[in-house]
Amino acid sequence: MIDRRRQLLRLVTAPAAVGALLFAALWAADFHGVAGMLRERAIDAIQRIAPREAGRGGVLVVDIDAASVARAGGWPLPREDMARLAARILDGRPAALAFDIFFDGSDRQSLRARIEGASDPRLREALAPILAQAPDPDHEFGETLERGQTILAALAGGAAPPAAFNFVRLEEPAGARWARPIPGALAPHEPLAAAALGLGVSSLFGEEGGVVRRAPLLFSVGDRLIPGLALEVTRVAENVAMLSVEDGRLETGARSMPLGEGGALRLRWSDPAHWAQRTISAAELLEGRVASERFAGQLVIVGASAPQAGALRPTPLGPLTPSVQIHAEAAEQLRAGTVPLRPGRALSGEIGAALVLAGVAAAGAARVGPSAAFALQAALSALWIAVAASALIFQNVVLDPAGPPLIVLLSGNMAAAASFARTRRMKAFISRKFEQYLSADVVREIIAHPERLRREGEMRIVTALFTDIENFTPMTQRLAPRDLIALLDVYLGGLERIVTDHGGMVDGVTGDAIHAFFNVPLERADHVDAALDCAAAIVEFSESFRKEPLAAQAGFGRTRVGVETGPAIVGDVGGARRLNYTAYGDAVIVAARLEQANKQLESQICIGPGAAAAARRDLVPLGALRLKGLPEDTMIFTLASE
Repeated sequence: MIDRRRQLLRLVTAPAAVGALLFAALWAADFHGVAGMLRERAIDAIQRIAPREAGRGGVLVVDIDAASVARAGGWPLPREDMARLAARILDGRPAALAFDIFFDGSDRQSLRARIEGASDPRLREALAPILAQAPDPDHEFGETLERGQTILAALAGGAAPPAAFNFVRLEEPAGARWARPIPGALAPHEPLAAAALGLGVSSLFGEEGGVVRRAPLLFSVGDRLIPGLALEVTRVAENVAMLSVEDGRLETGARSMPLGEGGALRLRWSDPAHWAQRTISAAELLEGRVASERFAGQLVIVGASAPQAGALRPTPLGPLTPSVQIHAEAAEQLRAGTVPLRPGRALSGEIGAALVLAGVAAAGAARVGPSAAFALQAALSALWIAVAASALIFQNVVLDPAGPPLIVLLSGNMAAAASFARTRRMKAFISRKFEQYLSADVVREIIAHPERLRREGEMRIVTALFTDIENFTPMTQRLAPRDLIALLDVYLGGLERIVTDHGGMVDGVTGDAIHAFFNVPLERADHVDAALDCAAAIVEFSESFRKEPLAAQAGFGRTRVGVETGPAIVGDVGGARRLNYTAYGDAVIVAARLEQANKQLESQICIGPGAAAAARRDLVPLGALRLKGLPEDTMIFTLASE
């Protein structure tokens, strides 16, 4: 039985193992394609369910929202409004102030710009006195920026980075490994850049579908590294003079954090409800409805959520996320030290875990039904998802939540399909083998639990039952062949039905006789009494059948039954084309001899000593008789009711 289970396990797990290895190889090969997309979307789902704890990030967002743009009369806001915003914020003495807005030239909305831009020379000459007295909003904005620790946004572009950048010191070669390579950087309007304490590249780069999941911390231009906006404003807020990269770690003063490949910070999103708490409308600030003291010691980022600004990006939290909120998320993570990283050997570990889980799923599929197998696969998949989610939520370790469950489900379904195909073959075999010789209940039981059907041969206690018809040969001479066959069909069909109704198995039909076994193919504790009840029912049926017109006309004889219990070898016997599930043993031979003994004892049911010893029915002895082929006399019994 153990060998058979091992064989079944191999038959089912072999395709599952091949499938698991194939799926794992495909997953690893497509790590940055479809596999990467599914991994990232699964991580997105975890983050939406379990957002990052906000804590005390010390980050505020001043949002130029739709109301602020309407108040100013359109986008972009005049530089004088930008100067007033900066002044009100700096009055509160923030730790740092950054602008997620690219100022690419002088203020084109100011009076000075309009006069200088007039196409008529005579008009410019006439307005020259006014021009001399007109305020310069860029100068005013620059003077305001000089009042505090301010950072302006630069863009990834085609020019070499200017000296205004705070370059990152690199302690090892191959700096591009720890930074995003860009051809150059576009600095803001030079007078403003000169007035600010630092510059940070605010460019964000989306993945599939343009979705932003990471904020670049470092950019490489040739052999030089420059910081991203979130990193630069964090450096300034924490009064760090210089950033450096050594052994793959970013050193920011007293703080050291590992850098992922490409120098981008995977964003660990907080709840959008927290965004509302850290956000102040620029319109309210300009109207004096926000106290400057609120900015004391805070890291402040000014940006725009108004659609006119064109600063809305798709993220896992929605298709229209303001870029200023993305930079604020990154700054909060940097200040809290929340740096989700994917271990270097994560992929090999995930593949190994997937193969182990797939093996468990396949082994389960070999032992249980389809529903239970799918439930096991779902449980194993959920277990891995829980592991990946816990690693991200509690340890900031990024594991693939999607790959191992998919490998488990795909390979597990292959195992389930192999098991299902084998089950169908087994059910077909059982139906062909037993549906004519066993009761419907027994057949259903075997189909439901095929492991209980032992076909390879075993020793078992069985009860054998043999029948015969008295004076059958003379009867055949009194009937036409067609009538004889019709009569036997009805008679033998009735006996087969009685045997199967009592839980026995019809082993065969020979002429006018049947031989049946009880306690095969499935074991049952009451097989002896079931066989004796069956013998009584056969005699009762046959006596009634003899009174039928055709049977009475033919002089249909009495039915004689022999029953004995004992050990026998049971199993499939025969060639590959014709197997027969049967039993061999002394009890089988004695039962056949007992059926014949009825002639000498003038009885209808003869029961051997083995069956008599195990029977619970009342029996009466008929005496001892030397049966053919046996060396000693055999004590014979019959039913007390006979």
